[in-house]
Amino acid sequence: MSTQPEISDSGAPAGALVFLRGEKGADFAEIHSSLLRQDGVAASVPVLGDWNILLRLAAKDRESLKRLVEKCIGSVKGVEGFEAHYCEETWKASGGNDELNATACAVLDVDSGGLSTLVARFRAMAGVVEGNVTAGGKKMVLFLRGNSFREIRDVVSGEIRPLPGVLRVKLLNAMNFS
Repeated sequence: MSTQPEISDSGAPAGALVFLRGEKGADFAEIHSSLLRQDGVAASVPVLGDWNILLRLAAKDRESLKRLVEKCIGSVKGVEGFEAHYCEETWKASGGNDELNATACAVLDVDSGGLSTLVARFRAMAGVVEGNVTAGGKKMVLFLRGNSFREIRDVVSGEIRPLPGVLRVKLLNAMNFS
């Protein structure tokens, strides 16, 4: 399972990243498998942190995407809550390496006034493989890879958090059910 499928580019389908939280005692492996079988789900990635699963969705336009989010969430038992991030811009970074062992996702609250500077920095930053701008430029979702989760955490705390314009960061480590 790839954690970085292409879903959005100029003229490409609309994309969303949806974070799900399961109910206490929920079978996350079953929720994950059930979501992967649904049309429009490009990836389902189990994560550790404030959320339990990260979904990548793709649809022909924003309205179809919103209906897909409702359908996916409504069709799965055991989901307590969700947060949808509709991608306005998605880009690949030069700092990523698909051969590394650990994958994580960082959700950033950012100052939209410095968005272009942040995007340029993240595109060249070691460990960042992809970025998504959401919420009118007030949030970014970054995918990171490293040799270990500690290495990724060090990039987040030492290089991402201190940047001017980064207001808050939530880090979610990806898991593998296989």
